[in-house]
Amino acid sequence: MSGQVGQGGRAQRKQRRAEENLRPYIGRVNPERLCELLKCHSPVGSWCQVVKENGALIPKCVCPQSCPRQRAPVCSVLGQTYENECLLHKEACRKRRRTGLAHIGPCLVPKANCTEEEFGQFPYRLLDWFLLLSRMGESYAPAAPPQSCLSHTRRTQLAQRRFALLDRNKDGKLSRRDLRKLRYKSMPLEHCAAQFFQSCDRNRNRKVTLHEWTSCLVDRSETWFYHFMSMKMGSRKLCPISVANHL
Repeated sequence: MSGQVGQGGRAQRKQRRAEENLRPYIGRVNPERLCELLKCHSPVGSWCQVVKENGALIPKCVCPQSCPRQRAPVCSVLGQTYENECLLHKEACRKRRRTGLAHIGPCLVPKANCTEEEFGQFPYRLLDWFLLLSRMGESYAPAAPPQSCLSHTRRTQLAQRRFALLDRNKDGKLSRRDLRKLRYKSMPLEHCAAQFFQSCDRNRNRKVTLHEWTSCLVDRSETWFYHFMSMKMGSRKLCPISVANHL
């Protein structure tokens, strides 16, 4: 209990500091824009909304009490579809857990078989999921740049951090038991997971080394992105220059 109270106190202090950092811009910058910049630490599960306080419109992290029905459905990083983002955060507050937004629109319904196209994009989608999870742990910011803006080094570091978290016995290898900790049912295209990780195990010893892991995730994700996504969009440079220069 004391640990939970301590974590709650730290989250509240972080929240106060985050709000204080934005206070000089209130009245000078569009409050909706400020909301995009405000990281919500407390209450747990809350999201930023523009509210009226002392006659001024300010960004504030709140837990929804009621939600409108007429809004776009969304998919959470845990793979659950909600009728709208407000309902996502309402449940997150009720369960006192941080639940990030994966994308606008319903979650993809898993299929029985993993198609060649899905298998190709799986590593990119998996790294995208890891990126969302890491940002949730670091006070996830909705305005954070997408994976397409990350450098090869940043993608490699992201894969290495996740490997270290999964490698509980620190033997430098991930067994199938370790990989099950990824919670396949919550992953995008989870029906491709077993096939993908089997393909990463090059020597067929039923374990994936750090080199095999990063090669599978990073190299294959970049291959898919440049050969499929960029060709479809007509350009290999899909990240805004202004954003890329800061990464």
